[in-house]
Amino acid sequence: MNSVIGFSIWRHISDQNQKSARAAQDLALAHFKHLERSKLSIGASTVEIWGHQNLAERTHRLADGSLLILIGSPLGDSAWQKLEESIRAQDSSTRFIPPWDGRFILFHVSADGEQWTMWNDWLGSIPVFHASISDGEIASTLEPVVVKAAGFTSSDFFFPGLLSLFINGHFFSDWTFYKKMKTVPPDCRASWLGNDYQFERLWTIKPSQDRWETGWDELVDEMHELSSRAILDVLNQHDRWILPLSSGLDSRLIAGVGAKAGKEMQAYAWGEEESTDVVYSREVARILSLPWKHIKLRQDYLLEYTKHWASWFGSGMYFHGMYVMNFLDALDADPESPVISGFVGDTLAGDVTAELVKVHAQPRYHLGDEWHVFWSASALKNLMKFPVEDALEAVIDEIQRQVRLIPGARFQQLQFLELWGRQRMFISYQASLCDYWRGVGTPFINRAYARFSLSLPRPVLDDRRLLSDVFRRYYGPIAVIPGTYSNDPFILTGRYLLKRRLSEMLPWVPLKGFVDVPLRLDYGSMRTSGRAALWPLFERQSLLNQWLDFNQVEENYQIALNSNEDNRYLSRLQVAQTLAYRLLDDDSIG
Repeated sequence: MNSVIGFSIWRHISDQNQKSARAAQDLALAHFKHLERSKLSIGASTVEIWGHQNLAERTHRLADGSLLILIGSPLGDSAWQKLEESIRAQDSSTRFIPPWDGRFILFHVSADGEQWTMWNDWLGSIPVFHASISDGEIASTLEPVVVKAAGFTSSDFFFPGLLSLFINGHFFSDWTFYKKMKTVPPDCRASWLGNDYQFERLWTIKPSQDRWETGWDELVDEMHELSSRAILDVLNQHDRWILPLSSGLDSRLIAGVGAKAGKEMQAYAWGEEESTDVVYSREVARILSLPWKHIKLRQDYLLEYTKHWASWFGSGMYFHGMYVMNFLDALDADPESPVISGFVGDTLAGDVTAELVKVHAQPRYHLGDEWHVFWSASALKNLMKFPVEDALEAVIDEIQRQVRLIPGARFQQLQFLELWGRQRMFISYQASLCDYWRGVGTPFINRAYARFSLSLPRPVLDDRRLLSDVFRRYYGPIAVIPGTYSNDPFILTGRYLLKRRLSEMLPWVPLKGFVDVPLRLDYGSMRTSGRAALWPLFERQSLLNQWLDFNQVEENYQIALNSNEDNRYLSRLQVAQTLAYRLLDDDSIG
């Protein structure tokens, strides 16, 4: 897969700032010996890019000497001449709209290097961090590059952002850990000229009521057609794909569409063999005649990957997801092929729509339901050793402001809040990981499918009601297989009902799949390596004591060691890890 997967750009920053930026960048990319890297100078700006093969194909010098760089895995017409003509033709009344689906950033640098312009996809699925440094600017897809170049310390912490991280595990809006560092919003045209940074929403995707009067059968057929086309558009880009196949619906739909079209896919599952995901992933692959493998992860993967995670993602989100890194490294023997991901499919299909409406019936500090709240607002008041009331109010105010900016009905506004919040600033890490290892395809980041999904009435979306009928009508053989998506499969069979009845009558009989067995990977890895698995949490206890009540951290650690019924105990520790990591620089260690 030929692609640029990340970049850093700076201008008018000191030699020491540049040295710090490059050191952070080298550390983040040290794991990826297979990636090509390239440095480009244009006027006052220096651009460094990295990716998979033939990077020059994703850069283009315009007739005026300026430079275009295409980052990510876009789908659609990308002829440079046509792009150049479209960009030149834009004026105050006609803005250039990027022509692609999928994950992408288009970055333009003027010939003198003094002006930068950036366009991104409607999800903003590749976060870009940026900051002003004296009279200069820096932007990067690697958060630590910006942090190190700017020399941020704890005196620069942005308390509302810090509390959002402790509550949700991620940021939203354009917030970060630091007052003077922002992220570029999704679906926008951003520009930097001197120290003037501006952006405008393009609204290539926005809610509508276009299908509120459409009949049920027509909606089922259209959802099937659009989802199938989006998946095949990606699958047709390569001869062979790796498919991480869970027991949920997004990867199952990709498997169903790909198998019906005869595409070559190697399915994988990871985790405990008795987990619901592994049990039903194997069954879906068997029904579809897909080759399937189970990957057994290392017990000490947290110890192995946590420092690399920190140098790569920094404080862009809480410390989570190292099991995906272990999985991807375990594919070394697999032939070279990219990964196809179901990223954002569940949200577009309505997985959390009803839940979001319920959660946000009153102003909240958190973006999702209680299961996704790590430290509650009341808990933070006892945990933190600084006043949190004003910062908490800023969190509520910003959530409400973001919702007001979004057109559409209330439930549609909340869908966008989820897409532009948790999906963009947290769940996106999975696609990023896959992209760095092998390249990635994300079929549900598709404008036609997104416009369709965001034009549906709420009753169609609640509990993914419409998608369930797509499975019943078009994918019957895999609609009879249960999974994590529901208590029962979409199509109930006599065999299933009999086994379920037996599992209720004979709970001591090991009938796999009839008791939900979630993945508890991080718990097992933490217990294997102990406190070292949570680096640098306990190593920085003395510094953390100045910020929070470490007794509560210790209490959560002991609970997590002895029970895995509630993953929030471990998640609280992993959020505190992020703060501990950012305190490393306070005494010039790390």
